[in-house]
Amino acid sequence: MRKLISSKLFWGIAILGALVTGFFAFASPSQTATEEPAYITVELDRGSIKRSVATSGTVQPLVRVEVGSQLSGQLIEVLADFNTEVRQGDLLARIDPDTFRSRVEEAEAQLKISRAGLAVARANQRRAEANLTQRRSDLARFEPLLEYDAISEIEVDAAQAQFDAAVADYQSSEAQVENALALVSQREASLRQAQVDLQRTDIRAPINGVVILRNVDVGQTVAASLQAPVLFEIAQDLSKIQIEADVNEADIGSVKEGNEVTFSVDAYPNREFNGVVRQVRLAPKEESNIISYTVIVNADNPQKILYPGMTASVEIITGQRDDVLRVANSVLRFKPDNADAGTSGGRSRGAGGGADRMAELQEQLGLSDEQSREIRQKMRDLFTNRGQGGPSGGGNPRDAMSKIFRTVLDEEQWEKYQALQNDRQEYTRGTLWTLDASGNPDAVPVRLGISDASHTEVVSDDLEAGSVVIQRQGRS
Repeated sequence: MRKLISSKLFWGIAILGALVTGFFAFASPSQTATEEPAYITVELDRGSIKRSVATSGTVQPLVRVEVGSQLSGQLIEVLADFNTEVRQGDLLARIDPDTFRSRVEEAEAQLKISRAGLAVARANQRRAEANLTQRRSDLARFEPLLEYDAISEIEVDAAQAQFDAAVADYQSSEAQVENALALVSQREASLRQAQVDLQRTDIRAPINGVVILRNVDVGQTVAASLQAPVLFEIAQDLSKIQIEADVNEADIGSVKEGNEVTFSVDAYPNREFNGVVRQVRLAPKEESNIISYTVIVNADNPQKILYPGMTASVEIITGQRDDVLRVANSVLRFKPDNADAGTSGGRSRGAGGGADRMAELQEQLGLSDEQSREIRQKMRDLFTNRGQGGPSGGGNPRDAMSKIFRTVLDEEQWEKYQALQNDRQEYTRGTLWTLDASGNPDAVPVRLGISDASHTEVVSDDLEAGSVVIQRQGRS
């Protein structure tokens, strides 16, 4: 019995000791938990950044002409087929010309009749003119005789009446001649129209190129009553093509004429082609409440291996900078847990002061000392007035500064200034975090330029290649 009690006591003490040990082990904070947080860092480096917009489009010829017919009739001959290379003026097809040839013959006959009528009218005019001359002479002889009573007034009045009638006959003959001339002109126009229609029975190529579509066969009747039917489609010189690509409205702002383009097609998956943006069309396209704009890309196709209608995967290079300071994009997403409460550092540094910017502009624009002094004085006046609530106290400071430079710079310098400002507008403000001497995060203001899938351009006076910045927060 005593052995049983001793055994129970022993196991009770052992269990109690284990529980106490476990409690203190659980309640005591571990050394790892009390350590300060560690930071994962990376180094800045220098390299190239290429910003691009990805989209797709359709390969099209630069010029594509639909060849139709202005006449109705039956095709008796088709000379062009798919892929036929043609020159301007080459015969593609022919409509039965018999009906139109008969119209030409009819118009020629009508013209002969009208010309004969013109000859008769001119003969009548000459007869009327001769009669008028005779009556004028008779009247001229009779009038002097009346003074000597050698002739009666009745005879003179009769001569006058005959003269007036001769004048009217002559005027009538002139009108008949004019009418005959107009009729001849009308018949000539009708003949020309009939001849044009006869010529149009020959369907000819309007440009040099390749036939990419044929819609007709021999014996088919062409009906051109309402609109010209499309018989052929010709692509001009497939050694040069264009791509019509749709770019989303969110990306269109960075696409400009002259941007370089790379693209590929499914037919040649391992081959890359090059092009250039020729046009950004302003007309919006809406589909499922999504707005896009058409961008025209021109490209060379010397081997003619890119066919109309192919789908191209397009990458538009909207910006590229080489040998620039850059940082991994993941670094830009870092923010210390206590950043809102204030961290050590927060130094006001990074983009350079106004004096540095002015010195940079003086070198870039080639400013004379006099121009620099004038700009600095006007800048001081501007900010003094703004501080005192004067005339320059409102508005956009950047616009006010541009006005100052516009009044001082010459045309060449002003163009350079605008280009620099446009380039500078691509930069935004950002913050990178370094570690200070105590191992705490320190904010470094920077300017951020273009980005690609992995890196972003950094402009800073305090950071350089090899500078260490915090990428993320971790624990050792």
